[in-house]
Amino acid sequence: MAELSKFTIRTKLLLLVALAVILAQVVIAGFSLWQETVRYAVLKRQAMLSTASIMAAAAAQATAAGDPAGAYAAIRAVGRIEGMNFVGIETSDGRSLARLGAAEQLASDLVIDEQSGEIPVLTLLTTRSIQANVPIVHGGVPAGRLWLVADTADLPGELRSALASTLAGASIALALALIVALRLQSSITRPLGALARTMARVSRSHDYSVMIEPQSRDEVGVLVASFNAMIGEIRQRDEGLALHRQRLEHDVAERTLDYRLATEAAEAANRAKSDFLATMSHEIRTPMNGILVMAELLAGTELPPRSHRQAQVIARSGESLLAIINDILDLSKIEAGKLEVEHLAVDATETADTTLRLFAERARSKGIDLAQLIRVPQGVMVVADPVRLGQVLGNLVNNALKFTQAGFVALTVEADPDEADRIRFSVQDSGIGIAEDKLGSIFGAFTQADQSTTRRFGGTGLGLSIARRLVNAMGGDIRVASKPGGGSIFAFSLPLSPAATPVPWPAMPAAAAAPKAVVCVAGQKTQEAAALFLTESGFAVSICAGDALVSEAAAAKLILSDARRLSGLPRLGHPYASAVLALADLGEGGEEILRDGLADRLLARPLARADLCEVIEALAAGRAITGETSGTAPLAPTPRFLGARVLVADDTAVNREVAAAALQKLGVSAECVESGREAVAAAARRPYDLVLMDGSMPEMDGFEAARAIRTAEKANGGSRVPIIALTAHVVGEAAEAWRGAGMDAVLHKPFTLDRLAQCLASHLPAMSQPWTDAGPIESSADRAEIIDRSVLSDLEAMAGDGAFVERVVRLYRDHAPRALGNLDKALEAGGLDELARAAHALKSMSYNIGARRVAAAAAQIEHLARVSHKLPVAGEVSAIRALVAEACDCLGAAA
Repeated sequence: MAELSKFTIRTKLLLLVALAVILAQVVIAGFSLWQETVRYAVLKRQAMLSTASIMAAAAAQATAAGDPAGAYAAIRAVGRIEGMNFVGIETSDGRSLARLGAAEQLASDLVIDEQSGEIPVLTLLTTRSIQANVPIVHGGVPAGRLWLVADTADLPGELRSALASTLAGASIALALALIVALRLQSSITRPLGALARTMARVSRSHDYSVMIEPQSRDEVGVLVASFNAMIGEIRQRDEGLALHRQRLEHDVAERTLDYRLATEAAEAANRAKSDFLATMSHEIRTPMNGILVMAELLAGTELPPRSHRQAQVIARSGESLLAIINDILDLSKIEAGKLEVEHLAVDATETADTTLRLFAERARSKGIDLAQLIRVPQGVMVVADPVRLGQVLGNLVNNALKFTQAGFVALTVEADPDEADRIRFSVQDSGIGIAEDKLGSIFGAFTQADQSTTRRFGGTGLGLSIARRLVNAMGGDIRVASKPGGGSIFAFSLPLSPAATPVPWPAMPAAAAAPKAVVCVAGQKTQEAAALFLTESGFAVSICAGDALVSEAAAAKLILSDARRLSGLPRLGHPYASAVLALADLGEGGEEILRDGLADRLLARPLARADLCEVIEALAAGRAITGETSGTAPLAPTPRFLGARVLVADDTAVNREVAAAALQKLGVSAECVESGREAVAAAARRPYDLVLMDGSMPEMDGFEAARAIRTAEKANGGSRVPIIALTAHVVGEAAEAWRGAGMDAVLHKPFTLDRLAQCLASHLPAMSQPWTDAGPIESSADRAEIIDRSVLSDLEAMAGDGAFVERVVRLYRDHAPRALGNLDKALEAGGLDELARAAHALKSMSYNIGARRVAAAAAQIEHLARVSHKLPVAGEVSAIRALVAEACDCLGAAA
């Protein structure tokens, strides 16, 4: 059909006529052949039965007499009949009397007699011969039978003759039909062609005044009339549109002016909003920088555990305050489509524990049971943004605490019951609940279930809106179930990370009878959490009231009780209990219980599974469990940058003091200035490894100062010093101004010690060293670590005496400073190839002598020059000089 669509109408009409005639002739030819075959069958039957009957009558007397000669004489005439191949006579007793001719017959060949009907056409077409049987009667008495066999060889010829006649007639009919069709098709195609040409001309010229004169009243004439009507309507429409366009020009000009004024007003309002948010964020972040950093520095000092926790609460409370600002900024980013989330492997249980601890004091002050129910193995990871996941959980827990006056708030982490490859987080409370008709609107921005709720409980109404959008961005969706007075459950699930390697929580060794654990703590959900954790760890758990604690604890292996219930009691469980654990709220005295020996370990609310399992692991291993948990996971070692010189430029004294204290904590020597102009002058006086530059300063702001430093570097040919923007601007143009000033990165206020350390590590990698409590003065053991003693031992074993090693050491102490000098010359010349060769030489000799830290630093410089085609920064060069000097000193001391 696709090929047929390419033909013209003329060709299609001719093909249609020809096809119709051919189909008709095929039907006629088939009918003629059928009729010819039927006629042949009738005539053949009549001829064979007649011939057989005549011969039977002629041979009747001879057959009755049993005379073969007479029988042969009667049937001899068969040889002169065309198509008759064989004739035979047999007597009534079945004896063959006479046979004449020869014929091959198949069992399926046709046999007829006087009683059989007409010969079927299909049978006739498939048989090779026809046999006719007739009885031989003499004097009214049957004397035998005669059978006559004829072939059908003449049938194909008869059919061919009939087909030839039919085809001749069909050819004549087809020719006549095509002649007639050729004459008639022009009456159809001629007006259609004229219509097509006219339409093409109108399409090219857009002249809608063209009309076509109809030449007939048939369908083609109707088509021409419809075309003329359409052209007329288009012409009228264009005329109307032209008039309407003229009338609208004035209206459009007025409305355009109105729209432009409205757009300018909206843009001005949006700019005012952005400027207000940026200003408020900057003004709040600046004093918060001092609060957060100083609290973090205080938490990092040697403090008693409880003071340590209180310092951490200050820092985390400041972070919570910062979260309020970030909520508003996040909503602005979400509405603008600029919020980005990471998809990393995040520890689900650790995130839940960290989130709950932020709200421990608030739950205690309201008398609410805050608990976590961890129903997954430790080490379970989800694919999420770690910061945003904590933000979502914090918003949900914060909302639950806000609208719960008594009862509990529980955070549950478990496998999603509907999807095996997802982890479900849910926050349940026993608060005021939400009406069913309000469930659909609570996730709107600045929306709460009721305006009276805002007046009673406060809040901006942003938390749930931001939480839902963040969860959606991380691949999940928040669902809520609630009823008035019955509390609420907010739940969402996130994909399970393929990088997770979960392991079971610690458990007691298998025994015939599970050890007994007694739980006597306030709070339904805390009891449930403790029972869950202990049961899965192999304990038989008994939950009791305070007045039954002493009796229940008599034969217990582990006792978990509120700290206040242990005060004034003798040591519980003696002598059976291996662990007595006291559960205390933040700020609740518990040290005296430890001091008096009434408890072995003080645990902090909310009860963390990690804290409890730490005790169980110690019990299972037979280790001592005395002491107090800090309520937090141990902090990762903070890197130090000994020998690094950093310039701090900030016009606020508090910020300068905060930055200097934080840098000192990281082992950095800091010099502080108050303005951008002083920063430019200081950078010109001496080289620094890094510059921390505030953006907003009097006289010359930080961005202008950064541009001035970059200009001086180019003019003097000096190496590029990393400049980090210190700014409290996180939105607006000021937040991105550092990029255009030639700065290398930005550190937003308020920053944490970890974020500052990460920033320094990314720009001073060669100077980063692990944290050590030994202070700035290194012990001889620390100094010896720069030389791998096993390499010296191998050299001595290879040579067989110590003199060889002494010679190698002397050679290194002589040649290493020279190699360092070659490195300095290459740096001054700026030649990357020479720098790579000098670094490679220093690397090779350092590896051979066991100075692995020197070799690693040299390898890094070689990689920069050879692969990255960059020169090292000043900090990297200073670091390798210090390492070479230290290595030579160590080798000299060893010699």
